[in-house]
Amino acid sequence: MITKTYGKESLREAFGHALVAAGERWSDLCVLDAGTSNSTYSKRFQEAYPDRFYTAGINEPGMIGLATGLAMAERRVAACDMAVFLHHAYAHIRAAARQGNDLHLLIAASHAGVTVGPDGGSAHDITDLARMRLIPNFRIITPWDGRQVRRAVEVVFEEKGFYYLRLNRPRLPVFLPEPAPFETGRAYHLHEGGRVTIVAVGDKVYNALEASEELGDGFADVIGISTLEPLDSDMIINSAAKTGRVITVEDHMYAGGLFESVAGVLAMHKPTPMRRLSLGRVFTTSGEPDELSAMFGLDTAALVRECRAFASD
Repeated sequence: MITKTYGKESLREAFGHALVAAGERWSDLCVLDAGTSNSTYSKRFQEAYPDRFYTAGINEPGMIGLATGLAMAERRVAACDMAVFLHHAYAHIRAAARQGNDLHLLIAASHAGVTVGPDGGSAHDITDLARMRLIPNFRIITPWDGRQVRRAVEVVFEEKGFYYLRLNRPRLPVFLPEPAPFETGRAYHLHEGGRVTIVAVGDKVYNALEASEELGDGFADVIGISTLEPLDSDMIINSAAKTGRVITVEDHMYAGGLFESVAGVLAMHKPTPMRRLSLGRVFTTSGEPDELSAMFGLDTAALVRECRAFASD
């Protein structure tokens, strides 16, 4: 249940502030960017700690190679870019993950999903979660608001490993308390209900909570996913057993994203009827974030309609 909001902040803005705070706490932290520091907000770290910031230019493979080398030299490392451009470095990201979990490497990808909006369909990365799920060892983090971004960055740099942090462009409601809940591999039960389970990831968690309020008390059981890999299977299975219906909602193509992750868990452990709010296997188009969310059926109104229709079946 949304009890209060605290203004708006984009996930990428929060990330920039979190990097600066992390740089103050850890003197070994190095940050790299592939010419997009004004978009990823890694420029804030560059301004604060210029001697620990490296720009690779428009050279994503080179950035990941340098980031891996620094991590192998026992440095904490964050490599930042717009998600769609990281396609160019996929083989290098996979090679990095083969080096073992005793390294400390965060890949921060901004401008994910259709909420990139007017930058156009070619800039909407709607397959990034699917790509990253295919690489062993990577933990995939999908924050809900700016406060959770800050907490996630703290956790990431406290524990060695490979991390993918999904960020987006627009300013979003800040609705979590301070400090925000975040634990790698843990989902959160956010609203009690018995007729349908809503499993939401990233910024769609806010929509899920809005929908649960509109649907009324006792209708929707809401689970928020802030770590897609590893997935908190037990919480999903337990909720599915209670409601008998599961809807997933994500700003991502259904193939390889939250829907298929949840469907795989339930198929193995608790077969349950499912529906999804996600992007199909389509190319997207330019528009304002709210317009595109409505066009592709990813907004709160679409989720409310789907829940009511599903529960009446």
